[in-house]
Amino acid sequence: MSRSRRNKQEKAAAKSDSKPTASTNNVKQPKNRDDMTMWEIFTSHPLIYVGKFILLPYIFYLAYYFIPLQHPEYVSKATAGLINLRPAIHGTTTPRQLLILASQSSGTVQMTKELKEKLHLEIGHETVDAAWNYVRDGTISWFHGIRFLTQPTTKEGMLQSITGICNDDFLNVFNMGFHPAEYGPPKRNCSYRTKWDACWKKECFHILLDEWGCSINNTCDIQFAYNIHQVRNPLRTMESLVVKFCIGGLEGEVQPALLTYATALFPFHNFREDSCIEAAGYFLVFYNEAMIEARKRGKINSFYHIEETTACQVAEMAGLTSLETTVYEPNYHRIQRICGESDANHPAKQIVKQSLNKVNLDMVHLGWKDLRGGMHGSKRKNGDATLEKRVRNLFRALGYDESKELDVGVVPIKPSSVDTEL
Repeated sequence: MSRSRRNKQEKAAAKSDSKPTASTNNVKQPKNRDDMTMWEIFTSHPLIYVGKFILLPYIFYLAYYFIPLQHPEYVSKATAGLINLRPAIHGTTTPRQLLILASQSSGTVQMTKELKEKLHLEIGHETVDAAWNYVRDGTISWFHGIRFLTQPTTKEGMLQSITGICNDDFLNVFNMGFHPAEYGPPKRNCSYRTKWDACWKKECFHILLDEWGCSINNTCDIQFAYNIHQVRNPLRTMESLVVKFCIGGLEGEVQPALLTYATALFPFHNFREDSCIEAAGYFLVFYNEAMIEARKRGKINSFYHIEETTACQVAEMAGLTSLETTVYEPNYHRIQRICGESDANHPAKQIVKQSLNKVNLDMVHLGWKDLRGGMHGSKRKNGDATLEKRVRNLFRALGYDESKELDVGVVPIKPSSVDTEL
């Protein structure tokens, strides 16, 4: 190769190296911080960059509850009235449609699921907080039965009962399904990020003062158009309570949570002297007897057996099959459409099958003699039938056939022959 030709190639290569390529031009060079605007500096910060993936979903999550439940009028104004959401009831005197009361282990979780999924009602389990929960149609609960319970006879007794519950450990509070937050936004601005502290204990104290016996005194802040008592076979319910609250079997110790609440709500009975079966039995008896008395006074409208009731039948008892007694009119039209269908196989017309929160999986089956003194750790006189008589009376009052129960239980039973639920 000649020298002149080689020089030409070297010049061409140098020229090519010095010329920017298209790919080089497209690469965005980072800005010098001095050339950035305040907004660019703010949005480029690592915390802000990562935070938008956390904060935005959280904001949307809050808006999902805050706008429809507390300020649905915002949507109406923003759409010039084209979209009108259901009215808020938080902070108003508007009654809820129904309150279903049932002792623990009587199927409250299952019935909540039935009414929500089959009838599309806004029903809460244990909570009446309509500011942050879709519970505008009502609640199913055991603890809200406190509004029908008589307060302790003395101020000292009342203070002792409330202190027993509100000063308890969070684990016991959680196990019994009660928390002050279930009654709505805390008046003392307690933090939702803290599950249980001094602030929540104060909130608990004031809520119990307001709620205990409020139906008897006609002072309840939250009203329900219908109050209904849900019941389950008392012995089956006792079996579930025993499995849940007896530490170490039938003759074991009673869970502290049950002792705390039973002693507080029914201070006229010494639960600490009971065997575990007796504690569970008296707790069940006292609760249901109080609901029966409330029904006699006209405070509770009706009752039903969960073992033989459908969602549509509950809707009828709750006044949802009559336009005049339905609080929120669209519910009436929907219930008419669902429960008025000729199809008898519609899920809402099927008897409720217990499938949630099963506890007693073929472990305990009680008979009448198991309730007597001297049995399973009982300190009462051998053969004492006080509890047995109370439970038999409960059978009759609730319409169950006591003759179908065994005299002696606690024997192996066929798989799935005893369904239980909290």
